Amino acid sequence: MSDQVLNVLKLTLLGLIYLFFARVLWAVWSEVRTPKARPMTPTRPTANAGARQTSAATAPMPRGAAAAPARGKQQRPAKGRRGRAARLVILEPRHRRGMAIALTGEITLGRDEKCTISIQDDSYVSQLHLRVYDYDGQPMVEDLGSTNGTFHNGNRLRGSKLLQPGDRIQVGTTVIEAQ
Repeated sequence: MSDQVLNVLKLTLLGLIYLFFARVLWAVWSEVRTPKARPMTPTRPTANAGARQTSAATAPMPRGAAAAPARGKQQRPAKGRRGRAARLVILEPRHRRGMAIALTGEITLGRDEKCTISIQDDSYVSQLHLRVYDYDGQPMVEDLGSTNGTFHNGNRLRGSKLLQPGDRIQVGTTVIEAQ
């Protein structure tokens, strides 16, 4: 091979190495930066606004302060009625299956311990991955700039989407269904 061909190959390889490092730096930067502050939308108070789950290791939440406790069993949040989702139920992974979270206030999901749903054993979940919030009485789901993305019914979530009963949200290996 001539010297010109070898020089072109060297420069091409050097360019590819620089592109690789730029991509690695971008992935690290997007993981460690904090998400932009988003304006809070006004939420309507609900009957069980005081009930909120603090971590994924806690038991399912009761329906509200007015509900009578069941004998020996904790009650799950009520299913949604009239086309409105009222709870999130984890379907996968198997060791979290059946955990229910009432859709009250704002729910955050991520690896951070301060998240409402803390998933610390999944490396595909960002520190602050997604939030579910109330918008005019309807639950909305929003990706918070996660590295690996959030999937809503199999499609990558861009911006905010309305949650309907039966919708599935996938974050890393965790699959959640709105009911």
